[in-house]
Amino acid sequence: MAGYRALDQGADLPFLGVVVSALALPALLISLPAGRLSDRIGGTKLILTGIVVTAASIMFTVFLPGLPMLLVAAAGSGLGGTLVVIGNQTYVARVGRDSPDGAFGILSASASLGQMTGPALVAFAATLDPGSDLIHPNTVVGFCVCALLYLLGIPFSIFEHRIERGLPIDRIQPGQNQRKNQARDVLRKKGLWRAVLVSGAVLVTIDLMYSFVPVWATAQGIGATTVGFLLSLRAGVSVISRVGLAKATALIGRRAVLIISIAGAAIGAFAFPFASTLGAIVVMIVMGFGLGTPQPLTMSWVVSLTSPAQHGTALGLRLTANNLAQLCFPALISTLASPFGVLGIFWSTGLLLCSSLLLVAPRDPDPHPGGR
Repeated sequence: MAGYRALDQGADLPFLGVVVSALALPALLISLPAGRLSDRIGGTKLILTGIVVTAASIMFTVFLPGLPMLLVAAAGSGLGGTLVVIGNQTYVARVGRDSPDGAFGILSASASLGQMTGPALVAFAATLDPGSDLIHPNTVVGFCVCALLYLLGIPFSIFEHRIERGLPIDRIQPGQNQRKNQARDVLRKKGLWRAVLVSGAVLVTIDLMYSFVPVWATAQGIGATTVGFLLSLRAGVSVISRVGLAKATALIGRRAVLIISIAGAAIGAFAFPFASTLGAIVVMIVMGFGLGTPQPLTMSWVVSLTSPAQHGTALGLRLTANNLAQLCFPALISTLASPFGVLGIFWSTGLLLCSSLLLVAPRDPDPHPGGR
């Protein structure tokens, strides 16, 4: 909706890039402070704050139109969204401490379902107005639906808050000296930096898939509808893979699941440039499983390496690293591999995944049986 609003107000493509950056920048800047804050006050308070901030930012651009106001609203939405993400992850780490793989798997699957259904729902509502169409949706209606969807989270977050209040939580107090160096202490945890790097590598792979599958399709003479189907197929398979994580890690361990999934994704990346349309469907199914499981497993891996009082800080560090990876690696890989065409891009991605396998090889992902 922000993109459509910007175009309606005469923005050019570079400005749209600035809008995207305004959405993403808060996650890079405040993930770590937000994680520290959630360790002190609990995740659910961050969730409630993030919901209100995001909904208010969305409505801000409805009542105060204009491109500068749109940038302010985008930054506010990015801020609120980051608070919700960190708060949710911290809450799940605490309430699901007996089965973190399954808990984070369900959280990730739910987020993926929202990303699959939310845009379609908002776009449908924005085109119901008689004066709008598929090319020019009613952005006011779209923004209002976005805000409403966010506000629907309030009763659920209140319910979560009641549960969190009953949990025994070893919170860091604001006056404690160790809070000042908490991020440094967390990063020194054995194995934590490897979990963070694996998470970033997988996330960058997903971004590159969305960017370069259309390039592959153009070279093959394959239409945009097929590209949309392939990317949706990967996302749908990822949702399914995350739902069954608890059983998978209980059966063979978190480390084994990570190795199998990342290896499968790497093989898919190496094979994709040579695939036909039918072969691409098979590759996307493999990559759906391969790219779907590592994200929640790296969350539970990070949580397993830290104390309850450090979960928010650790998850904030992970999210910060993810955003740095998203900022740096796609441009670097594209620059270095572009002379070799689509083959170079996907093979570079495969090599990136292979390098992350070396980080999973030690036994840190399974500090306890079943990944707990």
